Amino acid sequence: MNEAGSNFWEKIGLLIQDITLQISAVMDRFETQFEDLDVATGYYENATSSATAVATPQDDVDKLMNQVADEAGVELSQEMNSATPAKGIAAQPEEEREDKLGERLRALRAS
Repeated sequence: MNEAGSNFWEKIGLLIQDITLQISAVMDRFETQFEDLDVATGYYENATSSATAVATPQDDVDKLMNQVADEAGVELSQEMNSATPAKGIAAQPEEEREDKLGERLRALRAS
């Protein structure tokens, strides 16, 4: 029985070594495929970004930007035309405002 048990453990050891080698081979293939995918992805990203930038003429971009600015300006001017001026609010003269600020400062220093 001792010889059979020893033989069993030898076979288990060989089996573990074989499985370890297979796992190592699979991991090496995975790493290689992952690196290839990383290179391909980088190439694709560079190709599509440069193609997109080149495919759109600058004149078209400028026209679109002007159109958006014009639309925003029209909306703003329409809102300003429909607004009514505020009533009863008089702007304080600068000297009066300065005097009030000076009084507040003196009151704060005194306290």
